[in-house]
Amino acid sequence: MKIETNCKISKPYCPKMSFKHSYTEHVSWGANYIKKNQKANFKLFTFPDTKAVFVEIAKQASTSVGNIKDRIVQLLFTQGAAMGLKSVMPSDDTTEIYPMKKNGNGVFTLNNVPCEKNNPYRFIIQKDETDIRLVKDPYAKKQPNINGWSLIYDQTDYDWQNNSWINGEDKRKITRKPNEKMRGLENLIIEEVNIPTLSIEGSFDKAKEHINHIAEKGIATAVEIMPAENTFSLQWGYDGVDKFAVNEKLGGANKFKELIDYIHGKGLNVIIDMVPNHMGPDGYYINDEAGPYIKGQNDFGLSINYEGANNKYVRDWMVNAALWWLNEFKADGLRLDMTKFCDSDYLLKQIVAEVNYHNPKAFIIAEDGRDNLKSVTEYASHKFSHKKIISMIDKSVENITKGWLTYPNEIGFDSEWDFPFMHELKNTILMPASINLDRLDDRIRNSKYRVKFVMSHDEIGNIDGTRLIPKVIASQLNIFEKMQGSSDTERRQKAAHLSQEFTKLYVTGALKNMPDEEIHKIAIEHGMNPNARISFEEIELAFNIARAKQKLAMGTVMSVPGPKMYFQGDDELKLSYFKFFREFSDDKEKRAKYPEYVASIIAEKGYDTLEEIARPESVLGSIVPEDNTYSTQMRNFMKDLSTIVKKSKALTLGDIVDTRKDTYNNIHSHLLKQEDEEIIVLKNFGNKFHTKSYKPPILQSGKWEEIFNSDSVEYGGSGYINKGVISTENNDLNIAPNSICILRKINQA
Repeated sequence: MKIETNCKISKPYCPKMSFKHSYTEHVSWGANYIKKNQKANFKLFTFPDTKAVFVEIAKQASTSVGNIKDRIVQLLFTQGAAMGLKSVMPSDDTTEIYPMKKNGNGVFTLNNVPCEKNNPYRFIIQKDETDIRLVKDPYAKKQPNINGWSLIYDQTDYDWQNNSWINGEDKRKITRKPNEKMRGLENLIIEEVNIPTLSIEGSFDKAKEHINHIAEKGIATAVEIMPAENTFSLQWGYDGVDKFAVNEKLGGANKFKELIDYIHGKGLNVIIDMVPNHMGPDGYYINDEAGPYIKGQNDFGLSINYEGANNKYVRDWMVNAALWWLNEFKADGLRLDMTKFCDSDYLLKQIVAEVNYHNPKAFIIAEDGRDNLKSVTEYASHKFSHKKIISMIDKSVENITKGWLTYPNEIGFDSEWDFPFMHELKNTILMPASINLDRLDDRIRNSKYRVKFVMSHDEIGNIDGTRLIPKVIASQLNIFEKMQGSSDTERRQKAAHLSQEFTKLYVTGALKNMPDEEIHKIAIEHGMNPNARISFEEIELAFNIARAKQKLAMGTVMSVPGPKMYFQGDDELKLSYFKFFREFSDDKEKRAKYPEYVASIIAEKGYDTLEEIARPESVLGSIVPEDNTYSTQMRNFMKDLSTIVKKSKALTLGDIVDTRKDTYNNIHSHLLKQEDEEIIVLKNFGNKFHTKSYKPPILQSGKWEEIFNSDSVEYGGSGYINKGVISTENNDLNIAPNSICILRKINQA
């Protein structure tokens, strides 16, 4: 191995460490490959008291350099910034070591280093005379192995095809427009997808088949991709440790770009999910070893040092990740995971400010979870200059480290996931509606600017892995009360899994010819009290009620103005599990050594989260129905409803001017107005039929017509619809149980 102790290097580019203007500065960190020169520039933030940093580069991409800590580096001497190294590495000249220039505050730079794309590299950090650390790049753009070397990434390696979309020439592209009423997000109908469960292969390439299906249905206007940041396994993606690198198991960076390009080619917007609130438990050591990136633990994992000592460049690290996903991968928007657990509203405000400045058309959606705090989506940043906002953030966080309590007045996200809306809607669907209509009414009135949904990946997988249909069946059959178990949690989990089994057996046709004793045996195997009984007829009725309730829930989401979302497959009644699954590098060893580890997982979730066990059941299409009738009916329901929504100004950006809560009949209604269009939405959350007998108190003077009804036969309903002109003089309506109907005022002009 060749030791570089006094090598001549060109003077590193060392701009003022300001993040107030230049996008070039944002992307200068890590390894930046210059293809025409076959050289790279390096910049690293590490501990402010670090004495010296070296870059070690393997000469050939095929060089087997193994684990990042597989070779011992020993210190010989230290003299200023120059240092000599002796190594017990192979003496075959497979790598080169280059000293970096210290620029203060833990920032080290080095330019014009000869290399080729995909060359392995790592940093050698000398903390003091006896402490030398070998680390992968915190800014690694390509990281194939969790404990291995980073690879030089060539950003020019992919040739984008859909430039008309990127340039904003395609009118289907949704952009944030701060001066407009809804900032452009009123057109968002999002399908949230998880790449590993869209196919058995779980790859970007195979995901294209599902994208084709989304485009053919014509329901969604955007696809939100659960995190692709590096987790080194097929999983949900929220355990990322390399915040700039794409998970190689999914296909890597270029395949991700290809998929995004493909999605744009189908006329769909792309939202990338990123995780700024924690580091995953596998491979996180780069941030412990490379610098003061970590400050402790939070509810989700390792908490990041956004407001602790030496935090400035850590905040910039995550800001730069947001800009990286938007610019390098041409995303139209970002969704930030559980932002309240970032423990830093200043970090969030900085991300918003930098994105507004550098990507003014991109939008950012928060998953915040602080009960819709106004400050989260209050948008006032455009009143101040970019420079002033960033200066204010730097000064405020500096004061926090001195012990002062200070908070930003506003953050300015474009939207956020509406958890209160989701919770109240789900409760109204699963519980007797009359006790919840007041709370649902409040959430409907105040959800216009937020992303509404029935259930996301969390509400499915973090509870018991089942979707809305089995949950409704469990409620309708009162299965929880019939289950055995040592705790309410265990009984709820068993009830959900028995309901899922009943659902599967029913839609595949296996249940209809099954003797009652066989049904009873299955129920007992799932933990039901032997004295309890459930018949085929009861399951069939519960399933049909569940289908109606799913349409009602989805219809409620779609009929409230503003952005809307559904989880993959829910628009066509897919019934597969969606379980939480992941695999860490030490999982197999830990499982073999500690049986109680697996037991604790099953106690929490109700199932084993090991990837090989949980993922196959979670793949879309893992349950094959006897025929596609139910799926087709649900798809037609969503397609027709979305078509009406897209054409209606009132349903996209209208104002809710009135709501009514009829707790006696379990009916909620709301009135929408936008310009000369008026819409009334009636939702029956009860099991009562109203056959030409319901007089909606919300009905205004004038003449109305029904434009949509979930109980239409083509959607699998019983056909209780309303025909002809409806007025205050003739306002007796048909409203089926668990249904939604939409009325539009007839323009008299």
